[in-house]
Amino acid sequence: MKKNRFDVSLVTGASSGIGRSLSIELSKKSSLVYLIGRNKKELLLTEEMMTGPSEVVVADLSTQAGLSKVRKLIKNQHIDLLVNNAGFGSGGYFHERKIEKEMSLINTNVSAVVELTHSYINESISSQQKGAVLNVGSVVSFFPRPSNTTYAASKAFIRSFTDSLNRKYKDHGILVSCLYPGLTFTNFFENPDSLRKHTILGQEPEHVAKVAIKGLNKNKRVIIPGLKNKIIIFLGKYLYKYF
Repeated sequence: MKKNRFDVSLVTGASSGIGRSLSIELSKKSSLVYLIGRNKKELLLTEEMMTGPSEVVVADLSTQAGLSKVRKLIKNQHIDLLVNNAGFGSGGYFHERKIEKEMSLINTNVSAVVELTHSYINESISSQQKGAVLNVGSVVSFFPRPSNTTYAASKAFIRSFTDSLNRKYKDHGILVSCLYPGLTFTNFFENPDSLRKHTILGQEPEHVAKVAIKGLNKNKRVIIPGLKNKIIIFLGKYLYKYF
């Protein structure tokens, strides 16, 4: 039987939301999915929802101890697909935010992605293996977001980072893609069920995950789930530019 292209995957932030849905979707055709996250109880719940084998790894990627744990796993195990999904947001006036929280956001949303991707690409090249990286960005990476300053900036970094790596390493057989979800009904928000009742712009994480895997299989660098999000990106880019 032909081996699945993403036979062994590693998903950060697999305890909920898009990360959980990506893990479930990948497990349908993979022989092993490593589930990375801080909350063991929720990771085990993700594991119960999957149709294929998985391994739970508890790690806080905002800390060096957590990063070292996952980097060691990347070094010692062959991984076909690295999914950098872990992250969180911030809101309100920038000057009112606690700087410790903002720096933790940067550590998780930016520094962890850089460190894990660096480890993964080095291992892929040294072992002469093809591979793939899926970074999870956001529609807000395409335009400034005054009410979510640090979060939007962190996702803008991920967009530029992905584009550069894709151009540099595609000839090495390493695909680097970025998923740009918009409003998604996950616990990223305090009350996702309430959002479902009052907005038509949102999407379910299961749908976003299916679009992401389909895009990876087509070697897409940019994966935007749905026409609504493409319109939001277009309007956001030009409204902020001219107004």
